[in-house]
Amino acid sequence: MSNFAVRLLTALVGIPIILGILYVAPPIGWFALCGVAMLIAAWEFLSMTHPDDLPGRWLGMALSLATFALFVSTRFGAIHGTWLACGVAALAPITLLGSLARPTTIATALSRNGALLTVPLYLGLPMAALALVRNFGTPIQGGGLCLLTMMFAWMGDTGGYFAGKGLGGPKLYPAVSPNKTWSGALGGLLGSVLGSVVAHFTFLPALSLAQGIALAVVAGAFGQIGDLCESILKRSAGVKDSGAILPGHGGILDRIDALLFCALTMFAALQSGWLVGFV
Repeated sequence: MSNFAVRLLTALVGIPIILGILYVAPPIGWFALCGVAMLIAAWEFLSMTHPDDLPGRWLGMALSLATFALFVSTRFGAIHGTWLACGVAALAPITLLGSLARPTTIATALSRNGALLTVPLYLGLPMAALALVRNFGTPIQGGGLCLLTMMFAWMGDTGGYFAGKGLGGPKLYPAVSPNKTWSGALGGLLGSVLGSVVAHFTFLPALSLAQGIALAVVAGAFGQIGDLCESILKRSAGVKDSGAILPGHGGILDRIDALLFCALTMFAALQSGWLVGFV
């Protein structure tokens, strides 16, 4: 089977599961799904940065989960926002203490600490933001906003794939991702915009068409930047995919690299009140 066919089959299996958790399962199911996806992606990330350091990987996952939980708890009012700020501020001392407790890793302490500081911010906060999008507006609207956020990323990826394959042209950033083209980038933005149009006329009519298109362009652009960011991480580690858990797609991190940036864009738009009608 071609790689595209494998990717399509994986999507056909995965999408109904995601929709079922998003719309049918209790709200805690969506938070659990986001948390589990974040932890798997964190393991993949840390497997690239800490290939021979199992304790370091577990520490990175614990910090990522704590950051995720603090952000979610702050939004629900369970704890004051100061605790989130304190938790983020504590990341550096904790990672440094981890190196101090294991002097055998001195030679690589600087790069390992950098990775441990990065993963909670890179994965924990954005996936918490995606989980929290579910709680804006009514339950149906919240589910629709989460679905639209995923469509920004994944329809953008699909649009970029077909536009890049069909049109080709100048490379976008060959030093980081040799296969990406400017035509693919434009096709990706059009795919994200199409997601907003579909949402407005079907499952999310409360989202105005003008605001949806504007948000799609911003989120789609940031999503493509997120894709490039993960590409440079993989190039640094000398790997093609972050993992192999999703046939045809690679790892979870490969699938959510654009979604991380789209989720932050959506959460910021909602939290700031820019998207009218979702309280």
